[in-house]
Amino acid sequence: MVKTFDAAFPRGNCPIHAFGPLEVRSVPVVLFFPDAFGPRPASFAVAEELAGQGLRVLMLDPFYEHIPYEPIEPKSIFERGARHDRLMALFGSIDQAKIDADAAAMIALAAAHSEPGVPFAAVGYCMGGRYVLTAACASERVRLAAAFHASNLAPAEGDSAHHRLAAAKGRIYIGVAGNDPTYDAEEHGRLARALRAADTDHVIETYHGSAHGWVFPDIPIYDPAAAARHMRRLQENLAETMG
Repeated sequence: MVKTFDAAFPRGNCPIHAFGPLEVRSVPVVLFFPDAFGPRPASFAVAEELAGQGLRVLMLDPFYEHIPYEPIEPKSIFERGARHDRLMALFGSIDQAKIDADAAAMIALAAAHSEPGVPFAAVGYCMGGRYVLTAACASERVRLAAAFHASNLAPAEGDSAHHRLAAAKGRIYIGVAGNDPTYDAEEHGRLARALRAADTDHVIETYHGSAHGWVFPDIPIYDPAAAARHMRRLQENLAETMG
């Protein structure tokens, strides 16, 4: 069951969707960074599955500064017109400075609800992958950073967490789609070089045959086999790093 409350974040009150026993301060926390369509039943289902493994999950709304906004329908990304333009405007409003601030706020929120030393994981999808890498570089308590069909992880220009990976102390897992126009060979090369240079514990795994956004069933390119594989990999990495 999801419990929602507001938390004071850098640009206003942010709805936080909590899963699992939030009040049990000794239980590890998963910081959940959703894709460009934001919190919704499809992302809640993934969070519920993680909570069912005995974890606490905290999910933010990355567009909280725009609340109230009309709910985002995933199919709008494939359209042309007002709904597509609105989604692109929301997506484009997120820059690295905002990601830095919100990732720090999520870590602080988790710490406020946890005993000292309780480990955290960061899990993100699509645009949430940028938050994941940022969180990994921001706190030693982030033992696992897992990003799936993430976009803009290692841009050619501008500020980005991939320049800071030497600060990451936990494992980094990147699951990329076999067909993803938002993650090309050049970006893959930049990210892989940055991970190797930082000497981090990391894996980049390709989900061959899948397309960007394969995890969630409310998106037309949902791939149930790849989605199940993503959950297996996520659970395996959580078990290995959060003990």
